[in-house]
Order: sequence, then C-alpha cells, then structure tokens
Amino acid sequence: MTLRNLWGKLRKRNKEDYRQFQFSTAFAVMLISSFLMLVCSPLIQGALPEGGDSGKQVWMSFGVSAIGCIVFVLYVTKLFLRYKSREIGIFLALGAEKHILKRSLAGELARMTAVCSAAGILLGAVIAFITGNIIKVLIAGVYDGDFSFTVSGLLFSVCYALILFLFIQFQAGRAMKRTNVIEVINEQRRQEPMKKSVSKAYLISGIALTLAGIFGALILPQIVAYTAGIFLGSWTNAFYLAAVFGVYRVLVSAVSSHQKGRNPQKYYNNLIDYGMMKFQGASVVRNMLVISLLLFGGLYAASYLPTMLTGSSSEQGYEAEYSYRYLNDADEPSESMVKDLARKYGLTVENYREGDFLRVFGSGTERDADENNQLVETYYDRFAQYDVTSAAEFEELTGISLDIPDGAYYQIIGSTSYENIWNHFGDMDQLYIESEDAYLPLSYVDTVSYESLNISGDNNMGDASRFVVSDADFARLKTGLSDDSLETQVLFDTDGASLDEIAFSNELFRTLAEGMSENMDVLTYYNAASAERNGSEYTETFAGAAVDPENPLKAADWQFAPHLIPLLDQQMLMALAARLLTFSYIFIICIAAAGVIGYTRSQSVGLTNRQVFEDIRRLGADRQYRRTLMRRQLRKIFVLPTILGTGVCLLYEVLILWNNDGQISAGEIRSLLIIALIAAAAAVYQFTIYRLSVRKTGKLLKL
Repeated sequence: MTLRNLWGKLRKRNKEDYRQFQFSTAFAVMLISSFLMLVCSPLIQGALPEGGDSGKQVWMSFGVSAIGCIVFVLYVTKLFLRYKSREIGIFLALGAEKHILKRSLAGELARMTAVCSAAGILLGAVIAFITGNIIKVLIAGVYDGDFSFTVSGLLFSVCYALILFLFIQFQAGRAMKRTNVIEVINEQRRQEPMKKSVSKAYLISGIALTLAGIFGALILPQIVAYTAGIFLGSWTNAFYLAAVFGVYRVLVSAVSSHQKGRNPQKYYNNLIDYGMMKFQGASVVRNMLVISLLLFGGLYAASYLPTMLTGSSSEQGYEAEYSYRYLNDADEPSESMVKDLARKYGLTVENYREGDFLRVFGSGTERDADENNQLVETYYDRFAQYDVTSAAEFEELTGISLDIPDGAYYQIIGSTSYENIWNHFGDMDQLYIESEDAYLPLSYVDTVSYESLNISGDNNMGDASRFVVSDADFARLKTGLSDDSLETQVLFDTDGASLDEIAFSNELFRTLAEGMSENMDVLTYYNAASAERNGSEYTETFAGAAVDPENPLKAADWQFAPHLIPLLDQQMLMALAARLLTFSYIFIICIAAAGVIGYTRSQSVGLTNRQVFEDIRRLGADRQYRRTLMRRQLRKIFVLPTILGTGVCLLYEVLILWNNDGQISAGEIRSLLIIALIAAAAAVYQFTIYRLSVRKTGKLLKL
C-alpha cells in the first residue's frame, strides 16, 4: 500500500478535518473569480468612465478582497496542517523519511487545491452570470451593454487560484521543517497561557487608548488644520495602531482580569472557567482581536452602500427634472426641437425656461499645503472662468427675485453646500470685463440655493462657482464676448410614462453630446485660467472628455454633462450596483473569515481542554455543569469581539459623518440606522456560528 493510499484512507476517516479546508479554498476562489469575471465583462467595462475614479475604486476594492481571501485561506491552511501534524508525526515515528512525507503532503494539498479551485471558478462563473444579468436589467434603460465571459476574466481567476496554490504549498513546506517528532505529534495540544494578571486600570487604559487613537487619526488633523492652518499629513494614521492596541488591552483584561471583589462566591464558582481561559489566553486574545478587526472592516465596507443610498439620490433637492447648459457656439437643440423630440416619445414638455450665463474670468484664492504641510493661500486675479448670470435671468430660471445693487453679487450653491478649509463663500472679489480690459470690483452679499443650477460635485464652489450680479453689471460684462463665452442654461419638466422618459433622456443626451462645441469637450476639473497659468501640459491632461453619445454612463467626468433625472436615476442604480459588488465582497470575506476563525478556535478549545473536561468529570462534575463550562469558554470568543467590532465601527461612522461638516443630517441618520441593522445582522451571524460551534465542540467532548 502506497503512502498516497494511506492519505486517502485517512481522508475518508477524518472528513471533518478536510472539509473546512476544502470549503474555505473553494469559497475564496469563488468570490474572487466571480468578481474578476464580472468586472472584466463588457457590461462593467463599458459602463466605467475611462480613467475615472469609479474604475480605480473597483480595483482597489478588489485588491483588499484578494488580500483578505489569501489571509483567510492561509489561516485555514494553518489549522488544517495542525490537524495533519499528528498523522505526519506518527509516520515520522514509524520511520517514514521526511522528504517522502513532504512530497506526499504537497501532492495531497495540490490535488485538493486543484479540485477546490476548479469548483470555485465554476461557481464564480455562475454567480457572475446571475449578477451581471441583474445589473443589465437595472441599467437597461440607460445602457444596452450585455454581460459575457472574457478570456481576461478567466485567466485572472486561474492566476489567482495559482497564487493561492503557491501560498498553500509554501506554508506546508514550512510546517514540514520541524524535526522534533514529539513536538509535531503534540502540535494540537500546545497551550499558550496568559502570563500576567491585570487590574481594572489596565481595562480603563485600553478604552482610553482606543478612543484616543480614533481621535488622533480622525479628528485631531481637522482641528489642527482649521485652527493653525497646518496639515499633519498621513502619519496621523499611525494613531489607529494605538486604537488597535487599546482593543487588545480590553480583550486581555476580559480574559485575565478576574478578582474576588464583593462577591467572592461567584469568583470561586467560576474558578475553573477562568483558569481554563487564562491557560490558553495568549492565542485566544489574538484570535479575538483578529475577529474584532474583521468585523470592523466588514461593517465599515458595508457602510458605503447605505451612505450613498441615503445621500446621493438624483432627485434629492432638484427643482427641475431636466437641466443642461451649453456654449452658444455649439449646435444644440432649440426649444421647439426639444418639444418635438419629447412628443416623439409621447411626452409633454412643461415649464420650459432658458437663461443666459456668461463665461467670465475672475479672481479667487487657491488653498493648498506647502512642503511643510502648512496651509498656503494664493490669490489670483484670474483664478477661474466662472459662470455669471443677471438677477433678471436668474428670476426667469428659478422664480427667485434677488435685489442686487451694482458692484455686488450672490453665489449660487447646492442644497448641501458648506464651507471647508479649501473653499470659502465670497472668495471672488472681481470679474474681468473683456471690452474694457479692466476688472469690475464686486462685493459678496450672500448665497442663494438652487440645486438644478449646481454644476459640480463640489456644490458650485472653488473654480466651479456660479454667480448672480446686477443687470447693469451683467450688461457691462457681456459686451464684446464671443459665442464661445456665452452660455445657455435650460430647465424643464416632462409629463408622461417613466419608460418613455428614459428613452427620451437617452435621445436628448445623444443630441447634446453630438452637438457640443470644441470648448465643451473638457473634463470636470478643467479650468481655463489654470490652463493659462500651467500651459499645454495641463490642457492635454484635462481637455478631451471622451464622451460617448451612445453611453451616458461614460459622461461622469464631462464638465458639461446634463442633469437628466431619469438618466441620473439609472446611473445611480449602476453606481449602487458597482459599490454593492465591490464592498459586499469585502463584507462577505471579512464576515466569513471572522466566522471561520471563531468556529475553528472553538474546536481548538475543545481539543486542548479535552483532558480537563475528563478530569472534572471524574471529580464528580455532571454533564450539565460541563456543558455550561464549555459554553462559557466559547462565549468569550464570540461575544466581546462582536460587541467591540460592531460598536467601534458604529462610533467611527458617527465621528466621520460629524467630522465632514460639523453636523449629522437626516439622510445621514437614516444611513446610520441602516448600518446599525447591518451590524445587527452580523451579530446574528456570529450567534449562529456560536451555536454551531457549541454543537461541534459538544460532540468533540462527548457532551
């Protein structure tokens, strides 16, 4: 009988030991391969703007997921090798040569990894196919891309499985370097006792370190920047290590801090429980810390979806269903053409209005950090080319009457605009009059909010600001301007079926994109004044928006992208689908890893304490007491890490939202409630794993 046959018999006899390794490997490959096949498909690639932040975010999330899966599989492999250590040790004791055992173990793992990887890739393809077709249905009105498998997606999946294979083989090779047979045989019984007892002060210091670490990394940089104008830099992220160390101290205290206190009888009743946990406390605390961090990371990843869902609805605050602007040298549709196009789709255009804007150079302040990380403010006479309208034109568009004296202006903002360290209201104090070759001094009066006139993600601040001046000042500024400096703003609504609106919106977008002029073909952050200051290299970087008239999803980085609510709704669904894809993978990986680590740790508790349970049985402990003792041991592994991981993440989310603008809006409160529900779901998941662990460990201890 060959060694391979012996491995096969052992595998059949100890299926439970192999099942966890096989499931985890297949699960990791399934997650990553489904991710890769979906992202590499024409459906997703066609919807992501070229060179935009969305694509970068997807691949960054993939990197986190891929690393998480590798760590996850390596942990399970380590546990599997602990199970195999006794078999390997016995073979060594019987005279088997190490190099033969090493080769045999490598072959055993290679076969299992290959089978699991193939199953994972196949299941990943099924998941990618289902997910891709769901996304296709969601964005059918705005983009007719189709899901299909690609060679690159399959090759990347195989490469990832190969990387996992190499890591597994490397870990197996390290495990086989041991030469002490007794050490190998007793690997499963190894204890790692906690070597010190700690007081309540240790616990208090842990809580203080956790809070101080979060404060130092998240809030302190903001305070210093606003009060002293100094940017502390990315080194403040090191404070997070203090928070992790604080959590570690809390866990150490929970495991090793047990005193008689005011109720010594309770202490004596739980003396065995305390002693057992403390005897293997070092390894337990490490596992508890990893579980806490995994739960925190998974919940933090999941928090992006409700934050976007509650805070980025396209209809939120928009006064007009359709809003777009164009330079007057462009070949864009007139009012009659828009109405004829709407009738073609069975729609009626309502409340159509047009207003004139000017593209005028004006002053402003650029704020940046210098080489010493101090805030530097640089004032420019020609800071940006702004959009400027008159009080009369603004009233025609919005119905809002503004009493603006000559030499003054209002700044148009979005409904959620707020000042920050980079942008202030009223930075502009003069506009250039082309016909007079002079600057018109202006004073800031106030802001006026109108969401449908918001043209940038920065809520009309900085170089994307829009202003309202008096009619007389508007006339002076307009004199001598060419068509490429004159701009038309259009707002209107429609009445009709939603499906017809989507078709109409697509056709309107195509018409606007095909008719744009050369000066409109620029990216969102293009600034004509910056182009003057920085030369051709700047222009080459930001000019050329790469707009696809047939694909509105590609217009995310187009400065003149129209705000067509039906399309924005579809684009929001696409963005939600992309974020659901990326962040849910991270969430699933982290939560799955936390569950597997807790489940395997509970089995280790049962195996290492088997003799203790047998001894107390002989001393008279009944089955109920032993089951209660086992539950107490396992409860520590699950309860406190779950509370810490979810609780700290919820606190962190509150601080992030408050730190953004010094307040928490109604939408952000809804977002926090959704995150709390996700945290509750994670807690239920942990409880389910705990119940499974109790059942499995009970079988190991014959309870």
